[in-house]
Amino acid sequence: MKLKLILSFILFAYISDSKAQSYFNGKFQEKSYTFDNKTYKLYDFSRKGTSSSNIKAKYFATNAHSQYLKWKTGKKILLVTAGAFSDTWLSTATPVGLCVDNGVIVNRSPNKTMDGMVIVYNGAAQIGGIAVVDLDKKSIKCESPYGSGNYKYFTPRDKVSHITPFLNWGKKAGLTVFQTQLVYSEKKTLSENFSNLTYGKKRERRYLAICKKAGTVHHVVVDAKDEQYLMKGAKNVLRVLNHDGFEVLYIMNLDTGDKNILYTYNGVSLYNHNPSSSSRAKIEKATNLLVYYKD
Repeated sequence: MKLKLILSFILFAYISDSKAQSYFNGKFQEKSYTFDNKTYKLYDFSRKGTSSSNIKAKYFATNAHSQYLKWKTGKKILLVTAGAFSDTWLSTATPVGLCVDNGVIVNRSPNKTMDGMVIVYNGAAQIGGIAVVDLDKKSIKCESPYGSGNYKYFTPRDKVSHITPFLNWGKKAGLTVFQTQLVYSEKKTLSENFSNLTYGKKRERRYLAICKKAGTVHHVVVDAKDEQYLMKGAKNVLRVLNHDGFEVLYIMNLDTGDKNILYTYNGVSLYNHNPSSSSRAKIEKATNLLVYYKD
């Protein structure tokens, strides 16, 4: 026990932080940490409160900018960034893996390797919430019919017979459902999560973490501008989030390729960070968008 405390102290001693910015009574906070000679900027959204007062998530899986323009009226936009993966760079591209986009089925073909199924709630008391299922470890629990209190369990990545009923469930419920990469899952051991720390090429990274703190769900977008390996960066993000008091449930990889965009609220307006020089890295050309907002 004493050795564990000493090791924890040594780890925390090497994580330095800067002053946080806080908005909406602390429901949206910005913090920066330096660890392993790299900087991690945290955009922390608390889900504490009623559905009317909560900060909410919204996801557009295709035709993102046109959907965003029609939807955003009357809302205070706090963060906009690129999300998961699509089959081309076109704004009309098809998402990779199973997908229902705001109640519209857009892809019926599961990706056999992506282990994360993400469900974004677009209505009722859960509006703006995100549920994640580790497809390597669990089936998907679906309330069917939606609102009935009755549940069915689907494994649509692995069972062809489950694909249509699962997608129809998402359509009827008006949900957004998509597959993505989990770079950390609470359902897996550390060795399962981080078996290959040098996977891929070094590049700028961005992650979405679903966490808990003091019993409250938090969504944390972590921007890592310094070039690093995907899984090494994810492991560092896990350590930084733990240091900040978060119980981390899942971490997802967000796209920082040619469609790399990031806008955040600065207390007055939405600031464009311009993280990429690519001509395709513009919100007007977005293939998909992850948005956090307040009504």
